Amino acid sequence: MFTLVFWKATFERTVASIAGGALSVIGADAFGALDADWVGILSVALGAGAVSVLKALAAGYVDGNPSIGNAETTPESTAKHLAE
Repeated sequence: MFTLVFWKATFERTVASIAGGALSVIGADAFGALDADWVGILSVALGAGAVSVLKALAAGYVDGNPSIGNAETTPESTAKHLAE
């Protein structure tokens, strides 16, 4: 959990969650960029990012892998599983 690979994977997940959170609030409808509630959009997006980081930390605590379902593995978690 304290490796650069873990944090790179966590960062990638967090950015994707922030983008997804923002898009879920914005929606598919066209809107005026000046009329959007950017504070509300940012609040939801950052909340989604915080949840993503917490999930990665919880998963990483178990086996050093930021993926809860082991859909993605890091070299460290793969080596740990092979050693067992």
